[in-house]
Amino acid sequence: MTVDFPTSKRIRGGSAREIFISAVQFEEQLRSGSKTVLDLAPFAASIGVRGVEYRDVYWKDKRTELPAVKRQLAQLKLKAAYTTMTPLYHPDAAAQQQLLRDIDDARELGAVVLRVNLGQRPGPGPADAKTHYAGRMAVERAAALRVPLTLENNAKPPDHHLSDIKIALDTFSCRFFGTNIDFANYVATGQDPLEAIRQLARWINFIHAKDARKSSGGWQSTFLGNGTLPLKEIMAALDAAHRVAPLCFEFPGEGDPEGAIRKSLEFMARLDA
Repeated sequence: MTVDFPTSKRIRGGSAREIFISAVQFEEQLRSGSKTVLDLAPFAASIGVRGVEYRDVYWKDKRTELPAVKRQLAQLKLKAAYTTMTPLYHPDAAAQQQLLRDIDDARELGAVVLRVNLGQRPGPGPADAKTHYAGRMAVERAAALRVPLTLENNAKPPDHHLSDIKIALDTFSCRFFGTNIDFANYVATGQDPLEAIRQLARWINFIHAKDARKSSGGWQSTFLGNGTLPLKEIMAALDAAHRVAPLCFEFPGEGDPEGAIRKSLEFMARLDA
C-alpha cells in the first residue's frame, strides 16, 4: 500500500506545518560512528520531510561537518533546526560563552530555530543577576543575528514547569524568542499539554512530536501511535492555536529509527485522513 505522507500538514488559512526529523532518533548510530551527521539530510530527503534538527553533541569535527551539512541542505532543498545542550541560564562564564558560539553556529547553518532549555531560573541575588544578564545578552545576540530561539520545557527539573517557561517568555518579550512545545514532556512532568498549548499559543515557533506510554519507571517516549497520549486532541489544539510552526519528530530510535519515523508518518496520514 502506498501512503501519502503529510509532510506539510495543511491548517486553517492555507498555511502548512512542515515536518522535521531529529538527530536524536539516530543517537545510537551517531554515537557508535555507524552514521554521521552527513547521513541525516539524505534520509530526510528520501522520505519527503522538510528538514532535520541537528544537535551540538553529535559533531565529530564541527569545523568541516557544519559547512558540509549546510551544502547538503542547499542541494537537497531542506531546512535545518539546531539544538544546543547549553541552557539559557547558566552561572558558569564558559557555558555563557558557549551559548553565544552556538547562536553563531545556528546562524551559519541557516537554522529556522535554535532550541535551548531554560536551566535554573536565577533568583534576585547579586550572583544571580549576572546569570540573568548573560541570558539576556544571549537573547539579544540571537535577535541581532535574526536567529529565532525556541525554549523547550524539559522532561525533568529544573526547567520543566509551564510557569517558568511563561515567565521567561514574558521577561524577554522578544519576537525572536519563542517556545518549543514538547507536549509529551508536559505529560511526563504531570502537567496538562492542552493547557500548555493554550497558554503559550502566541509564542509557539517549534513543536516536538512524540508519543509516550507509562511504565514502572515512569513515562517512556516512543514513536507516534505507539503510546497512549491523546494525540488527536493535541494536534487539534495546536491547529486551533493558528500557529504555523515546524513539527519535529523527536523520539528514541528503538533499534529501528528509520522504521519508527516511517510509522510516525503513517500515523499522521491516518490522523489527518
